Amino acid sequence: MKRVGDKGESLRNFPDGSRTSAPPGLSRIALTRGALRGTIALIAGLALVASVPYWGGMHFPVTSLVIYVAGMVFIAMPLCLYYESLLMAQAAASPDGCEAPMPR
Repeated sequence: MKRVGDKGESLRNFPDGSRTSAPPGLSRIALTRGALRGTIALIAGLALVASVPYWGGMHFPVTSLVIYVAGMVFIAMPLCLYYESLLMAQAAASPDGCEAPMPR
């Protein structure tokens, strides 16, 4: 993560295709990445739906802004921090201190 970052590898990239051949923690990282992306999409969708009644008028959709900001701060940000901690733990577990190379 120090230089390379998350490449977005999933369990499908491993030759055996089974979870047992994946490096430890990869399935949790993949699950958290998917949950984070889904959560951000859900929050953005809810904010968009809340703004629909304001599209024809001259008023700013404050409800939509509140939903988006609160969702990102109180739901997505803790998920981001957890995801980052998983990536850092995986990088620390590798022998040379860098991220372990993952098969493509």
